Amino acid sequence: MTLDIGKMRERVTIQSPSEVRGRSGETKLEWSAAATVWASVEGLSSRDILQAQQANVVATHRIRIRHRDDVTHTHRLVWRNRTMEIASVTDRMGRETLELLARELT
Repeated sequence: MTLDIGKMRERVTIQSPSEVRGRSGETKLEWSAAATVWASVEGLSSRDILQAQQANVVATHRIRIRHRDDVTHTHRLVWRNRTMEIASVTDRMGRETLELLARELT
């Protein structure tokens, strides 16, 4: 099975977290863009959502990107001004792609 680049038509920004200390000493989490990549983004069907829940994963979208070693569940994604929390990262097709199961944050 080979990678179908033609399906990767969406631009997705991968954001990484960092802790920042405020003036009064409190720490807060800030997000910065780590990379912007081409991706395929699809909403999960009810059946897919139920399967994900059985694996203790709360997800609403499946996002596929070219393989990267620096993406983990601690990152998040921004797609069409919608923020997605990554619930699962899986290597697919012999490490050609990453499949990310993500949940849209409201």
